[in-house]
Amino acid sequence: MLLRLWFIFSLFLVSGVNASQVHFQLENDVTFGEDGNYSNGMILGWESTAIPNEIEANINVYNWQQPLFFSQNDAFQAWGLKVSQRMWTPNEIKIEQAQPYDRPYAGFLEFEQHAALYSNNIAQKSWLAIGIIGPTSGTEQLQGSIHKLLGASTPLGWQYQIKNKMTIQLGYEVDYLLLRDFAPFNSQWEISAFNHNTLGNFRSDINVGLTFRWGANLKQSFGRLSNHFGHVGDLVSVVKPYSLLFFTRIQTGYRFNDLTFDGKLSYNSLVEFNPLRASAETGISYYFSGGAITWSFNFYNKEYLTDNKHWHGYGLLQFAWVI
Repeated sequence: MLLRLWFIFSLFLVSGVNASQVHFQLENDVTFGEDGNYSNGMILGWESTAIPNEIEANINVYNWQQPLFFSQNDAFQAWGLKVSQRMWTPNEIKIEQAQPYDRPYAGFLEFEQHAALYSNNIAQKSWLAIGIIGPTSGTEQLQGSIHKLLGASTPLGWQYQIKNKMTIQLGYEVDYLLLRDFAPFNSQWEISAFNHNTLGNFRSDINVGLTFRWGANLKQSFGRLSNHFGHVGDLVSVVKPYSLLFFTRIQTGYRFNDLTFDGKLSYNSLVEFNPLRASAETGISYYFSGGAITWSFNFYNKEYLTDNKHWHGYGLLQFAWVI
């Protein structure tokens, strides 16, 4: 399904828009030997070349989000699109019956548009997304095909997944630079704080956290990394080729609702989601001429109270290139 969506996506990008960066991202819990909770994610994203904020945007899709931002006269503005597919499963996928004390199966397909303001020490980003959770998302077929190809256990309980429901999400994130200094090997290090909030019927939450980065051209690339799922700003065009970027992020927050637990089911679920959130990420990016590759490890605390595991994790592999 994502390949068909990418074909439509590509037609739009080459229709006169000055595109800058495309990224393809895979997330999977097999990195930690798991096969449950947040199990898999696939993302295709694009962001335009950033232009000075004083230049009037040539596309109205950016302008409507400007009232969400506070004024940044020295910033560069960008906008982008993303399509993603995610899935959540119980800890044990070999059980064919409904599991009322474990998290339900859930598949999610989402289309998203974002706008961003970047400067050397402040970055703002806003997202609007429309999606669907349930069988229409196509995640049941995707997981079945992948497990069959890899010879892994066949998931047997997708008939009990969250039922179809349309979703709409609005998100906002701001990053503030706290410290930046020089480091060996002609590099820099920095620490920044961020606030990330979402509002919608899929999930609503508030989060705060810290980001540490070490690499080259940190001023030019500030704010391109994000706590938002599957988002990465245009880093390839502003980071020095043949260089490395190390990053670590920690965050805590509170989640008000979660459709992967609250959605309609064909059975009576006794699972109560955990509103207190905590997560961490550490990774490395290598930038070459015209592209980049990123690998990271991600950790998050249990998302429902009856989970017998306190922490879960997944790996992330991302490819980005200039078009």
